[in-house]
Amino acid sequence: MKAIFLVGAAVLGFTGTTAQAQDVSGFRVEGRLGWERADAEAVIANPDDDEDEQGDEFLIGSDDDNGAAYGVELGYDAQLGESFVVGAYAGVDLSDSNICSELVEDDLACAELGRTFSLGVRAGVPIGKNSLIYAKGGYSNGKLDLSYDPDITDNDDDEPGEIGTFSEKRDGYHLGAGAEFGLTSSIYAKLEYVYTDFGGGSYVLDAEDEASVDVQSDRHQVFVGLGMRF
Repeated sequence: MKAIFLVGAAVLGFTGTTAQAQDVSGFRVEGRLGWERADAEAVIANPDDDEDEQGDEFLIGSDDDNGAAYGVELGYDAQLGESFVVGAYAGVDLSDSNICSELVEDDLACAELGRTFSLGVRAGVPIGKNSLIYAKGGYSNGKLDLSYDPDITDNDDDEPGEIGTFSEKRDGYHLGAGAEFGLTSSIYAKLEYVYTDFGGGSYVLDAEDEASVDVQSDRHQVFVGLGMRF
């Protein structure tokens, strides 16, 4: 989150230096490749609460995974005067992050992030002839695959393995900031940071025992990209 505030401060600092700015209005399309860290936290009711020395009512497990992310973004920007740009965008990112956390003895909960659609708006300041520094934010919809295995050491073929497998599309929000550097009048390179929060959800593991697990998930991404303005 610090990156957002640092870029925001830079935006204010550069406001007075844009008299030479070229108009960056118009449609744009870009490809992006980057690194991400996905985090997940799973909470399940503690079945041994009476014997727990700490008296915890819930057991909490958490894990994170680092990996590659890639995608595309389409957008439109409108420059207002010489010192301000506003725009809207839509994009899709793909991820192979897979996060697993041990909760109770050998019980394992896993969350795998898939594609994410995003819609949002951004605002920034043009710099020099055809560069831009900006902040962004909006809506995200991510595909999340969850699984729960009650005993990862159970080798008895007569016993079931995973008793809960869930796949859902989860709504969330994203915030970010970045800079675009004009290579020509129409082609730009970019560097961007994005934080996405998918919130939490509760999933039933055993309807008979009313057992469930609550999962929270978010991720941090740093992208480089190459785009074209029309």
